[in-house]
Amino acid sequence: MGSSEADADMLRCAEEAGAVVAKIGAALVTGGRGGIMEAASKGCAEAGGVVIAVTPGVDMNEANRWAHHVIPTGLGWARNVITAIAGDVIVVIGGASGTLSEIAFAWMYNRPIVAMSESGGWAKKLAGQSLDHRRAGEVVVNCRTMNDLEVALRRILDEPNIWERRAVNIGAFG
Repeated sequence: MGSSEADADMLRCAEEAGAVVAKIGAALVTGGRGGIMEAASKGCAEAGGVVIAVTPGVDMNEANRWAHHVIPTGLGWARNVITAIAGDVIVVIGGASGTLSEIAFAWMYNRPIVAMSESGGWAKKLAGQSLDHRRAGEVVVNCRTMNDLEVALRRILDEPNIWERRAVNIGAFG
């Protein structure tokens, strides 16, 4: 999850994170459009991974060119709840208000949240924090490096309560 309007450092982070998702054998779910979503999709696809785009409109061509599978929702911003719960774990890179809504949905629907804190935005603000009382003792996992991200994703996805499909969500509206 992250901004559709991102700077070069955020985009580089997202592309590297997408490659990590492919490396660990998980599918990548994104909001399917530009910015963080496209950079993560590119990184994953170029590393041999599978990219699933959950887009806000109804046009199959709305997704970026790296998407292997497109799910058009026709829901606009309301599709954020879908992108927030479509993966087994959420990775936040930067992020503005749209990203914040997805983080809140992911928290309420009990999805683990990992924040690349060095990327700024909501990732920096929420890393290491608990959002509210719903998940007592849990916090947003703080990752500063790609190695931290790989370790965190492997740990989370190896937990017995995680479903077999092993999908990671990076990038929706921001």
